Amino acid sequence: MLGILVLRLRTERGGHYSMFPGKLLHGALFRCIATYDAAFAAELHARKMKPFTIGFFRRTGKNNAAVLRAQELNEPHYAEGEELLLRLTALDENVLAALLRIPLGTVLEAGQLSFIVEEILADGRENTGVIAEEELIAAALSAEDAQKIRISFRSPTVFRVDKDDCAVPRPALIFASLADKWTWQELPFAVDKDIVRMVAAKLIPLDWRGAGVRIRQSERKTMPGFTGTFAFSIGRLSAEEREIILLLAQFAPFCGVGRLTAQGFGETIVALG
Repeated sequence: MLGILVLRLRTERGGHYSMFPGKLLHGALFRCIATYDAAFAAELHARKMKPFTIGFFRRTGKNNAAVLRAQELNEPHYAEGEELLLRLTALDENVLAALLRIPLGTVLEAGQLSFIVEEILADGRENTGVIAEEELIAAALSAEDAQKIRISFRSPTVFRVDKDDCAVPRPALIFASLADKWTWQELPFAVDKDIVRMVAAKLIPLDWRGAGVRIRQSERKTMPGFTGTFAFSIGRLSAEEREIILLLAQFAPFCGVGRLTAQGFGETIVALG
């Protein structure tokens, strides 16, 4: 079972961050789960690959399609009382159940700032919802009319290539990352990463609007990333090639793209056209 949830938050203690807050949100979520299921929080923390993702804060009533620049990501400011949305996803039913159990009124302490959980959305609002893996596969197989894929990276995205970080939105990197995540989760329908790379290399870029950013993870450490929206044509793919690309594309909003998706990176929205 896969799920996308959105926490509607109210800023309790406002202020600004001096670095990207993804790691702080990661810790805040674990502390939150530990208050009502310490054993599961410990087991989840011990897993090398985390079966959930955390996005980046979104302001209500703002243009959330805008490309976020470095200052907005590294030095965000949130005023006391400000309402925010935070997107979480779950890649198995145990994590999904744990996230849905977060008590309303919980205070998430993320660094010097704190946020009150006022509502958990999982009913279709803000593109939330729950789907079985078999339903996801069926949806990909039935998307026969799709001619293009539009992928929006709402938070900084980066790939690990050998021992280096790479912040270039090449289709082969995007879909190889998704193939890895699909395989790690041991989901039905086998995916061959090498074949995925070859098929993704056939995708034709249509348009893009994005930016490269340096993400500040600490006072001394930065890493590259990119945000933005990129569209690719799938019109020249064979039927079998389309199926695998559409399957992974529709998996992307649940698993995120690239590395550190449990620490605010790689938040992804996909639209078919």
